[in-house]
Formats: sequence, structure tokens, C-alpha cells
Amino acid sequence: MKLKLGQLIIDTTGGCRDTGVVFQIYENCYGDDIYSIYWVCPRNVRGLGKDYTTILSYTEEELEMEYSHCFEVIELK
Repeated sequence: MKLKLGQLIIDTTGGCRDTGVVFQIYENCYGDDIYSIYWVCPRNVRGLGKDYTTILSYTEEELEMEYSHCFEVIELK
């Protein structure tokens, strides 16, 4: 799953509809592309309040194998 800077992603896991934006792409020491995504999570999670944000980083392999079934990528025009 190749992503671009500024690309929007919807995480549909469990119907929560978290929204992410790719804000950094870099290569790690093994030559893997790493995608850092800023997530806005509009739901109540114990101890975190109603809404929260987080930054998570994924390898391209993780995105393809583990998350491709629950991430809806919004195509850039």
C-alpha cells in the first residue's frame, strides 16, 4: 500500500471511523518505507476522555498485510 503525504485514511475497525492523515514518509535503516499517520479518534476511551489524537507509524508491509482490510484510503486528485 503506497501512500502519499497528505493522504487521508479512514479506519473502519469496529465502526469507529478514526481519520488519519499521512504527515511523514521516511526510510528506516533496513530500507523499509515508514508512514507516520496523525489520527483523530472521536470516541470515548477509558482514561482519555471523549476524543483523542495520536501518531502511529507503520511499515508498508504492515499496511498491506494487517491493515488493508480495515483502512479506507481516500485517493488524492
